[in-house]
Amino acid sequence: MPADISDQTLDFLLARAGLDLTPAQKAELKSVYPGIAAMAERVRKPRGIMAEPAHAYGFNPVDLGEDL
Repeated sequence: MPADISDQTLDFLLARAGLDLTPAQKAELKSVYPGIAAMAERVRKPRGIMAEPAHAYGFNPVDLGEDL
């Protein structure tokens, strides 16, 4: 995902979502877009069982990345 968004792309996405923003709101949204893009990249990475340790019990050495 690019770290910047063009005005045309932002207008398209806002129209598709049915949102009508003021120029100030659009400018603010564009200013936070790089952080949102970085967060989306982190979320889309595959994660294993250790991503939710509160929901898993009985770890063995393989689960923890240790050799047997």
